[in-house]
Amino acid sequence: MRPSGERLVKFIVNPVSGNGRARRILPHLVTLAKKLGVDFDLQLTKAPEHATELASDHPADFDVVVAVGGDGTVNEVAAGIAETQTAMGIIPTGTGNDFVRAIGRLRDLQAYVHRIISGKVKAVDVGILTLEKKDLLFVNGIGVGFDAEVARESMNVHRLKGISRYLYAIVKTLYKYKSTQMRVEVDNDVIDERTFLAAIGNGISAGGGFLLTPDAVIDDGLLDLCLVSDVSVGRVLQVLPSVLSGKHAKHPEVIMRKAKTIRIESEDSVSIHRDGEVPEKKVNSLAMRVEPGKLKIVV
Repeated sequence: MRPSGERLVKFIVNPVSGNGRARRILPHLVTLAKKLGVDFDLQLTKAPEHATELASDHPADFDVVVAVGGDGTVNEVAAGIAETQTAMGIIPTGTGNDFVRAIGRLRDLQAYVHRIISGKVKAVDVGILTLEKKDLLFVNGIGVGFDAEVARESMNVHRLKGISRYLYAIVKTLYKYKSTQMRVEVDNDVIDERTFLAAIGNGISAGGGFLLTPDAVIDDGLLDLCLVSDVSVGRVLQVLPSVLSGKHAKHPEVIMRKAKTIRIESEDSVSIHRDGEVPEKKVNSLAMRVEPGKLKIVV
């Protein structure tokens, strides 16, 4: 890395993130970067996975590649530069913006740019999701079951933002979702029960601020698991406020674990999300493992 203030930076901007918020702040970002004397390149994504392509294009030419978008954009940029010497920066403009909570949310655009040009570089863990013999990277987390269905439902909500969007999606999903039998292998332990949701976190939150894995640490070489047994609609509504504060572990339906590997077999096909993005196809089997220190980020 060059000394502070002399970093070469590539901004990768998802212009549609946050219902167009990234596009709206773009002129301010360019003006601010020039004002601060940042030596930068800037490119816009045009399609899903384009951010990975842009990030992996000669990453050694830059000290920092910045994801300007939501958690999906962060995921794609990370996939492009993981295991390189180039660090990732984040300017959150998405709906959930969960991963940035693990490194610290800042007050405004200027503060984020200052962090990019002068913050410390830290090696952090990534997760690997194995799905149908294919390995997929994740930086924040995986959701299985209810929270994945909520993520799917939230895609249809455009008038609300942030946590309000997910709360609305939760209420809509609650009355049609059914738990299913899951066998969950956590390192050498096995939990086999009817399960409402399984959340696997490298970061601390999901869904725009639900602290499902509040004790997760992005550089401890472990993934955090939050497993919730079959619960009624009324019980979910009763417990929900404690999830917002990360205090849900006290409830008897909740199991919290840390592990290097997690494998889930589901009796019924279930939805999953990977860093907030929901594949169309439901699955019956998935495996996750942690890869310590594979990604450098600016904190």
